[in-house]
Amino acid sequence: MTEIRTTLNRILFLLIAVVFFVNNISATIPAGYYYQVKNKKGAALKTALSENCQPIYELDYGSGLGFTWEGFYYTDRNADNSVIDMYSDSVRYFNGFSSISDMHIEHSFPKSWWGGHVNAAYKDLFHLYPADGITNSAKNNWPLGEVTGEPWFYNGKSSIGTNGFGSEYMGNCFEPADEFKGDFARSYFYISTIYENLYPLFDSPMLDNNKYPLWKPWAIDLLMKWNNQDPVSDKEKTRIEAVYNIQGNRNPFIDYPELANYIWGSDTAKVFTFPEETEPFLITPKRGVKIDMGVILTQNTTTQQLQIKGANLNANLQLSFLHNQPTFKISSNEIPFTSGITEAEVTLSFSPTAGGTMRDTLLITGGGLSDTLRIPVKAMASTDFILLEPTEVTPVGGVLHWIADPFATQYRLNFYQGDLAAGDLIISTYVEGSSWNKAIEIYNGTGKTIDLSKYSVRRQSNGAGSFKSNVPLSGQLESGKSYVAVAKSCTTQALIDKAQILSDSIVSFNGNDAVALLRNGIIIDMVGIENGGESVYWGQDLTFVRKTSVTHPCTVFNENEWVKYPVDTYDMLGSHTMDFVAEKKYILENVFTGTSNSYDITGLEPSNTYTYSVESMRSGVIVPSVNTMQLKTAALEPPIVLDPAEIGTTSFKAIWEQSPYADSYLLNVFELTGQADTTETETFASVGTSGTPLPDGWAGNASGNYTSTTSSGIAPPSIGLKTTRSGYKQKLIRNLLPNLHVCTNGHLQEQVLP
Repeated sequence: MTEIRTTLNRILFLLIAVVFFVNNISATIPAGYYYQVKNKKGAALKTALSENCQPIYELDYGSGLGFTWEGFYYTDRNADNSVIDMYSDSVRYFNGFSSISDMHIEHSFPKSWWGGHVNAAYKDLFHLYPADGITNSAKNNWPLGEVTGEPWFYNGKSSIGTNGFGSEYMGNCFEPADEFKGDFARSYFYISTIYENLYPLFDSPMLDNNKYPLWKPWAIDLLMKWNNQDPVSDKEKTRIEAVYNIQGNRNPFIDYPELANYIWGSDTAKVFTFPEETEPFLITPKRGVKIDMGVILTQNTTTQQLQIKGANLNANLQLSFLHNQPTFKISSNEIPFTSGITEAEVTLSFSPTAGGTMRDTLLITGGGLSDTLRIPVKAMASTDFILLEPTEVTPVGGVLHWIADPFATQYRLNFYQGDLAAGDLIISTYVEGSSWNKAIEIYNGTGKTIDLSKYSVRRQSNGAGSFKSNVPLSGQLESGKSYVAVAKSCTTQALIDKAQILSDSIVSFNGNDAVALLRNGIIIDMVGIENGGESVYWGQDLTFVRKTSVTHPCTVFNENEWVKYPVDTYDMLGSHTMDFVAEKKYILENVFTGTSNSYDITGLEPSNTYTYSVESMRSGVIVPSVNTMQLKTAALEPPIVLDPAEIGTTSFKAIWEQSPYADSYLLNVFELTGQADTTETETFASVGTSGTPLPDGWAGNASGNYTSTTSSGIAPPSIGLKTTRSGYKQKLIRNLLPNLHVCTNGHLQEQVLP
């Protein structure tokens, strides 16, 4: 289920916060990380780095828990919670893992250069940065360069204009601030190396369609210049550790910036000599690896192979499970070391006797290793044949999943739009009121009576960790009815009267604890931000009621599925309903899928909801899944409109970023007529004698208040602005006098272009 994806990296994310705020700029490169790359040069060195430094795990692209903006929260956040913006001087602040108004997720290496295809490069944090939206739109997909003459865009940090570097390319270019030029160069080196196999798709004035050297000569000269002139900063050293904790990989050009010279510079004929590895280390598995053995039926067994390879070991390796869960076994607990390279393959097995989610940690110790390698292992088991949540969801499709049935000769799939009934029980209401006015409501819209003994409710504590305080449910719940749990310590009789169960264990939450509904020990639904942390009070003093259009549970909390009410609102408890449709619209009907327990479906419409059911065919016996599942296709990413090009007297070229999965675009070209609002009012009455604070959106230096006409030449009181305003008015304002005086007892009125 999606719980698999959302919980994979939570522990690592907690570590990131520590890394970030400690500002661990002295962190060392893990022993053996570059072992597979040694004794290489030129093209071979580039390819070896590509194979060695691929991300192990990537966040999904977008906003929220498990998405890009969660990554930015750890990789690009100052200690005061402000965003590190390499594109402008505008100061903005994080709001948890949400996207930030007027900022974009910027592909510093433009995604249009490889056709905008959603792949690993599309989501890789080593070239994704939070960027001022205005600057990003103006930046277009222009190549890097050094602006000559007057830039047509300048915001105090970023410049856009005609490239004056070299003579091969003289079109428009983007020039970052000097302090970030090395950052951009090393991001570009990284993408062109790690994703070198994208070379047939590359389309840029900086790139050729070859694997090596890939860069055009002028681009190599520019990037090498910036790499040398702007050495790796403390910011980059901090950021690489944060990304490493998320993705499990490193940018080699930050660890060893001189590598660029051995791939594209004057040392391409020389072997790059990495520091000699003298410590014992593991080549595989790498730190950050996790093992997910999937979901199987109880009384079944699944296995997974694990390759172990070490170097410089001086003793046998020991393998063991931290908690010795009886359901997990390993084929060997000891691997004899040999001089040089030690290699072995072990088999992990999972044999559940009961349903639920099982976790343990595989420990690899000994051999002279300085640290124990800890590999999280997770597996799930069900007593029923169930459907799992889809993965790899795009605007046009996804991969459907269901539990493997060892007795199945094949499976039969139905895929349709329209819900005649709910897919399973859902959490329908969450009440976090004053004192002990707390409640959780479970609703049955399945069209059949449900045995609650298979279900339980758990919650996190202080916004993180395992889901504990397990409370099994009991009894029978008829279709169309609710099951309400109220805090045992509640003293509000009107709320107590709505309860089927009184339990402080279930509802002892305080607004930052996610609450989960489980079936046979597997999470199927959730309200609240999982692992948001104790400071993220998503539900304090609020009531959340599920929208009537929601008919299926989901393991990832989506606030858009809920209606929020103020504190101590609970009259609706016990009266939940769902909206269903009269008939199904089949996309696939009774399609046999063979013995595979997944199905890749494409050709769907963006922003649509689809439902699927599966039957297991057991030698004449048909076993239907006990639940249905939904696939909600993603929305098309809206194209970002970019500044036009090739502007003539009667024509121009409209430009926008490609939107993945879009097969056409609708373009409107129009002329504005009528009287435009040509004034904007700004007050500076709050500016003190020190010249601060300036109003929002203004940056730079200002004089203190002038108190006489003699000192200012303008009726007092007034101030002198020494720099221009950031933001969308910058091009207009910089044409004004450089020392614009503004009366503090009045307002600035400036003409704004329509």
